[in-house]
Amino acid sequence: MTVSAARAGDAAARRIIGFSPDGNYFAFEQFGTLDAGASDSGYSEIEIIDTRTDEFVGGKPILIVDLSEQATMTLEQARAQAAEQAEPILAQYAIAARGERTASDRFSFPDDIVEYNDIFRLEQAGEKWLSSLYDETEISTIQLDEILADSKTDCSASFDDAKPDDQQGDKALQGDKALLGDKTGKALGFRLSLQGQDGKPFKVLHEDKTVPGSRNCPTSYSLSESYKYAPPGKPAVLAVLVQRFSQGFEGRDRRFIAVTGYAR
Repeated sequence: MTVSAARAGDAAARRIIGFSPDGNYFAFEQFGTLDAGASDSGYSEIEIIDTRTDEFVGGKPILIVDLSEQATMTLEQARAQAAEQAEPILAQYAIAARGERTASDRFSFPDDIVEYNDIFRLEQAGEKWLSSLYDETEISTIQLDEILADSKTDCSASFDDAKPDDQQGDKALQGDKALLGDKTGKALGFRLSLQGQDGKPFKVLHEDKTVPGSRNCPTSYSLSESYKYAPPGKPAVLAVLVQRFSQGFEGRDRRFIAVTGYAR
């Protein structure tokens, strides 16, 4: 990506940890350094997810970050502490490098901590659908739709930030129609559906009813990649990584959300 006008912000990178042998658990890490706000701490968040319920093990991710104004925690220190806390849980469920990547948008640069002056461009280039690279299931396409969902946080300003760029053309304007209406008490959420070989949706993998405050009033979502693991004698399990963009201290931030569930 080429250099653009300077904007503060931070874009997390991710590391896929894998699935448990029975496919009931999936884990990944996202990490980076906070933008130039009150803290410039390194951070690491390890999410261990029960794929049967799409809920965090223990009710929340493992997050290591120093939010103080005198933060001295490096990225390496944050990752080491998060790994230490996660290790007993990963061992308990025998979570390891299992599964295969079945679809990806390589321009989402999930392996990289994207430079702050490229985050806005990364957001604008985000894809709302992914086609399977190789898949023995009936899934042809993963489709993401942005929707309005309930929110206890006032997210009105985020909708102003999320207006489509003129360069995005008709596709962006058509998508924006789904967000028309009264936005009082609303935030930007998303629906994730699986489409079959005939191009028709056959399963909704996720649909926001409420948007948690931890998402920091999203300005957009897009798809990064998907992983599949088929335990012996059991249905295949999916983990889809969604990019979530929001307004940070001075610029856009990028984080990942993992949506899990059965492929059928």
